[in-house]
Amino acid sequence: MRGARAVATGQAPVARHAALISAMVAIAAAVAVAAGSRLIHLVPHTHSGPGHGPDQVAVDVLSLVVAVLVAVLLLTALTVASVPARRRAGRARCAVPWASPHVGAFANASVWATIAALAVGSAADAFDAFPGGHLAACVGLAGVLGGVTGVVHHRAQHQGVYRSFNVVAMLLAAGCLASMSLTDTGEWWARNFSTLGTSDDVAAVWFNAGLILSGGAMAAMAGRLARGLARAEYRARRGAVAVSRGLVGIIGFALAGVGLVPIDADETLHNVFASAAGLAFFGLAAGTPWLVRRMPRRLVATSAAAILIEVTAWAVYDVVGWASLTVFEVVAFALVFVWLIALVVTTHPERLDAAGESVHVVAASDEPIGVPEAPARRHVALGGRRVRAPTVPAFAFSAAPPSGMLPGLARST
Repeated sequence: MRGARAVATGQAPVARHAALISAMVAIAAAVAVAAGSRLIHLVPHTHSGPGHGPDQVAVDVLSLVVAVLVAVLLLTALTVASVPARRRAGRARCAVPWASPHVGAFANASVWATIAALAVGSAADAFDAFPGGHLAACVGLAGVLGGVTGVVHHRAQHQGVYRSFNVVAMLLAAGCLASMSLTDTGEWWARNFSTLGTSDDVAAVWFNAGLILSGGAMAAMAGRLARGLARAEYRARRGAVAVSRGLVGIIGFALAGVGLVPIDADETLHNVFASAAGLAFFGLAAGTPWLVRRMPRRLVATSAAAILIEVTAWAVYDVVGWASLTVFEVVAFALVFVWLIALVVTTHPERLDAAGESVHVVAASDEPIGVPEAPARRHVALGGRRVRAPTVPAFAFSAAPPSGMLPGLARST
């Protein structure tokens, strides 16, 4: 009964909540570190001898205050974005009662836009060839990423799997951001993305830890991410869900392997992990439309677009030579998370389960007011559609059937 009660209330295990809170704290800390580091580089100050001059101390104190402020704001935004829709509706006690769906979507978009803006600022020299420089790239990338993530979050915030995986994607992005803002490896973007994990300092720790934690979380969530394909209306082939789950798990383990084995420790093994992640994702995007006969059209289009973009990025890097390996790796990482989020959003309906989804039941009486024996007709909203539920006659709970109905018919009814 306890399992059934957990399904009915949508409560996740304590360990899952603890992991989610820990991930949000890590994201806020990483973004705060990046914000403080950028402030130190932007504010002009002088060095007086081997020690710290007054202006240097002032800049350090200011950067610390800004970092703490950013951490608090990020934690608040992440908390608001992670509140389930059912709690926003007031059907359960919640510490953030004012968090409407629109506020949650705005909070999620703000976090992603902040990460994008700081990432562009941390690699400002890489955008010298961009029209308008790194400032234009910062505004454009932050605006696009914030807008897209806000729209997606507003649509899928009722899905517990989406909310959890959204935090996993943020964890990887925030770890890379902190490493980008602290690394002393020079123009790492001209070589490869894995260079961030080779500096043997705190910057490398942020990068490798982000890969290990996000990859491990993805592997652990493989079953939850792929379970939507098992719905009867999609007509998945035998073993299709297991294959999809296995490919997602391979991607997660491979990402964790990339962090566990930096490229300067063992280049061959590092490249094996990276290639395994790329090949597994290619098989997932290319094979799922065949394994699932009636896969949603949006996911089919997303799969085709992901394959086309990945092949184009590889050609631009390896054949034409217009971009570095870093560009291809960033595009490949982004495509993996975009495709998996699209998988969850399109295949997981709004329903009552252990992941925190909810079923919205709306009572609507189609009978004239003042007729007490008219039964109320109920509609269940599943996946955005209104489905009429069975109607129970009012006389079924009364002592006798209505006048004029045969006793045998009344009993059978």
